[in-house]
Amino acid sequence: MFESESILVTGAGGLIGRAVCMRLSEQGHSVLGIDSDPHVEADVEATGAKFARADVGDHLALTNLTAGYQRVVHTAAIVSDWGPMNEFIEVNVRGTRNVLDAAAANDVAQVVHISSVAAWGYDYSRPPTDNHWTARQGVPYVDTKAASDDLALRRGAAVVRPGDVYGPGSKPWSIRPLEALKSGRFILPGSGEGLMAPVYIDDLVDLIVLALFDARSSGVALTGFGGQTVTAAEFFGFYSRMLGKERTPTAPRLLATAAALGLELVSRFTGKPPEVSRTAMVFIDRSAGYETSTAQTLLNWHPKVDLEQGMAETEVWFRKTGLLPPGKQS
Repeated sequence: MFESESILVTGAGGLIGRAVCMRLSEQGHSVLGIDSDPHVEADVEATGAKFARADVGDHLALTNLTAGYQRVVHTAAIVSDWGPMNEFIEVNVRGTRNVLDAAAANDVAQVVHISSVAAWGYDYSRPPTDNHWTARQGVPYVDTKAASDDLALRRGAAVVRPGDVYGPGSKPWSIRPLEALKSGRFILPGSGEGLMAPVYIDDLVDLIVLALFDARSSGVALTGFGGQTVTAAEFFGFYSRMLGKERTPTAPRLLATAAALGLELVSRFTGKPPEVSRTAMVFIDRSAGYETSTAQTLLNWHPKVDLEQGMAETEVWFRKTGLLPPGKQS
């Protein structure tokens, strides 16, 4: 059991931020969750944390809010396969710098920066290890996550690189694919043989909390995913079966890419992100997975929720929230 401490969590209205706030509050810590979106205040406070509206682009506000807090978990980021590069840079890179500066100015004992396995890009054939530096790929999310990852490591933060975070509340890997499958606009490239690196949200929070309270993780990168890659066809097949479908639609890569391009063109007129973009297809078309040895050996982190159990929990949540009709589980 940890002694009660004062902890600040950025991006507290997001999936990971809320989950971290709840876990830390349950452990008896005094938690302040900050977010730029005032509409998430009730959700953050429901976790047991206090709420403050602040933007990670506001260096002065961050510095003032961080005063008196012993530890910081930085989850705030634009997590998307769509959007202009300058917006990603402002939030993902400059925002991270501001958080690190605020923590340094207030002598914060430990900062955990939430990065992503996407920081390695997707052009690799062998599993990258924790000590491999990041890569650039010309994709706003990938490149800015890579830059903020490098910055955080050089500044001595613990860096957690999650795999594909799914579970109740996950927009990119649970809600969005389910909605796209409902609308008939979800297509896997090829035969869906690309690899996924799923990690259930509760398992990821376990790793973040371990890194937050262990000084040995300072300046160290820790990869967090379930340890077992699965094909995209297998992963998204769970959602298809929830909808009563036997399999997830697939198409030759050229055709799938053309369909995604069409959705992108439509989005330019509607102003709404496409349900499936060409970049999103890159994210589900890996040829290799990742190693998690540092998290296991340094912090004794071992995921507890396998994919079948995690998907069952996700389906319960879908039906509870109305994203799926009530009824018998798949």
